[in-house]
Amino acid sequence: MYDVKAVKKLLAPYLGKKSIFPSSMIEFKFAAVMIAIHFTNGSPYVILIKRTNLVKSHAGEISFPGGNFMKVDVEMLKTAIREMSEEIGIRVKKNQVIGHLKAERTLSSRYVIYPYVAILDNIQKIFDINYEVEKIIDAPLIPLLQSREDDVEHEKEFSITRLPKFTYKNEVIWGATARILDQLTEHFSERNHA
Repeated sequence: MYDVKAVKKLLAPYLGKKSIFPSSMIEFKFAAVMIAIHFTNGSPYVILIKRTNLVKSHAGEISFPGGNFMKVDVEMLKTAIREMSEEIGIRVKKNQVIGHLKAERTLSSRYVIYPYVAILDNIQKIFDINYEVEKIIDAPLIPLLQSREDDVEHEKEFSITRLPKFTYKNEVIWGATARILDQLTEHFSERNHA
């Protein structure tokens, strides 16, 4: 049973806690996303979005709510919190964020993405989405993680082995978002084998 307490206990040892300030390396762009794990009928769910075709990069792809670092943010956590609010209208408090996973680089653009994990007891089910979001995907976390397969198509395209992909309701999640989900898969499967 993965309730709020169990998920926090499971993930906390693996999450970074230090503030992250983006470097000044001009060859990369920096972004942050929010992995908002919330609970419906005692089961963990995670919020993803499908990006519209109006955005400059990664149009039509599935991602976590998030976006580009802006200097006013100062640190990456503030980027993730701000973007979550702007894109889908959910305000995450700093004390709801339990840490961050390892950063992932995109394969098709020059982004370094910092994924933050927030545990929310419950969320509003009415989302205030902006022009960047085509739709909200509120997926049950464990079945989503269990849908993991090797992404053969993109392994060939980028000449990289063992790329993951996930599927939920005919939506394929690949790229950096899938690699972030794969980090969660490792942690949840470790508990299952304990």
